[in-house]
Amino acid sequence: MNILSIIITCILYLYGIISLYIAFLARKKNEKGAFINNIVNSLILIISISFSVIFNTLNISNTGFIVFPFDIFMIIFVVFFLPHFTFSVYREKRRFRLIEKPMEEENSHLTEELPFKYELYRKLTHLVVLGITFFYFTLGFLVQNIFVYILDFFPSIISDFFFSIYNMEENKMIFTQYLVVFLVGASLIGLMTADFTRILKPKLYPLKSVNRILRKKERHLRLGPHISMGIGCFSIILLYGPFQPIGPFSICISMTMSIFGDMTANLIGRKFGRSKIRTTKKTYEGLFAGMSVAYISGIITLLFLNQLYKINLLTLILLPLIGTMIMGILDFLDLDVDDNLSYNFVITTVLFFISIFLLA
Repeated sequence: MNILSIIITCILYLYGIISLYIAFLARKKNEKGAFINNIVNSLILIISISFSVIFNTLNISNTGFIVFPFDIFMIIFVVFFLPHFTFSVYREKRRFRLIEKPMEEENSHLTEELPFKYELYRKLTHLVVLGITFFYFTLGFLVQNIFVYILDFFPSIISDFFFSIYNMEENKMIFTQYLVVFLVGASLIGLMTADFTRILKPKLYPLKSVNRILRKKERHLRLGPHISMGIGCFSIILLYGPFQPIGPFSICISMTMSIFGDMTANLIGRKFGRSKIRTTKKTYEGLFAGMSVAYISGIITLLFLNQLYKINLLTLILLPLIGTMIMGILDFLDLDVDDNLSYNFVITTVLFFISIFLLA
């Protein structure tokens, strides 16, 4: 790892430590659900970063953590984003002092159960994660070719610095791994910075309108669902992405199944659900609808990936089925850990090790 990658790793560790602090703060405030959710998110983030460092140190995989130029881009993002966000916080502080608007009014729209339109907005934001699949298998190659084309106009002494861009002969997905880590990592830093402000300094939070998609249990000290989604995606990319092609293969299948399955389960359950699962707000109608859509989306994803990998009938049937069963069990158990994290992490982990035998 170069010096810039070490700096980025330290920044990510710092964010993991802050989220740990918030977890124990939730425990001190007797918010059990928030504590469990936050501690699991924090540990998975820290553990995935640690394993990534180990992979790089021992040269276990053929890809690094963040390789030039994306390590520089990440530093540039942090340098520009943090002052801009700090200014937004300062501006919110001035506005709050002038208007003196009480926090009760800011939180007055938050209810036990979200209106359906806000629930829909909330779920539609998950579709952004599908971009990871396109960057792995389509857009990433396009970005790489654009970089190569531009660098052809520069002397070799300059283009030699961008060695990661030319890592395309042995394995064309090495570059896309660097690109995906950068995009998801930068997004996670931005999202966590905002959420830390929302939790620790709620009066100074400049994005109060975002609170409208928060459920009651996600108020106060609980990390938002978008943080769980970000950590879930980032952790599996760090842990399994370097082991190509099976890693990205498993990641894309599980994320697609998780997104469409979760969206369907929630929206169908809210609109048509009648049979409650125990004392939860979830319904069996939503559960089975989510599992069905997850299975179908898994098969469709495999059919698309069949153009890149040799996928037999057993793999086409078995992998989506296993992912669907895992998702159904997690949904039925209704754990305190946000399913945006548990679905992505658990399904990817299981499918990764099964794919080693099916696709080897």
